Amino acid sequence: MNNTAKWVAVVVLAIIGLLAAFVAFEYLTVSIHALPSYIPGHHKGRGHYHKRGAVAALVAIVAIGGAVAITLRIVRANQPSDPGSSVPDKAVPQDSADQLLANPPSEPNDS
Repeated sequence: MNNTAKWVAVVVLAIIGLLAAFVAFEYLTVSIHALPSYIPGHHKGRGHYHKRGAVAALVAIVAIGGAVAITLRIVRANQPSDPGSSVPDKAVPQDSADQLLANPPSEPNDS
């Protein structure tokens, strides 16, 4: 899976997590008779939907946790192997000191 697909998965999981958190909040704080029409379960009665709220909260935690886990994997995979180096490994010259001393680079003539 390439990085673009991983970032799309992160965004989708984050949106699902935020929507589930909102639904959990609605189920746990709004009375059954006052639920908005776009949330199932509106009827005459008192109380709150505790089980539905708990399930929605669990879905929110899992989705947001998954988004964070994928993000950390992407970030760690893109870091250089040497933590003290900010230069990527491919840009570091592979010549050893002995090779440089035996064959010094030629200097341009200023004639």
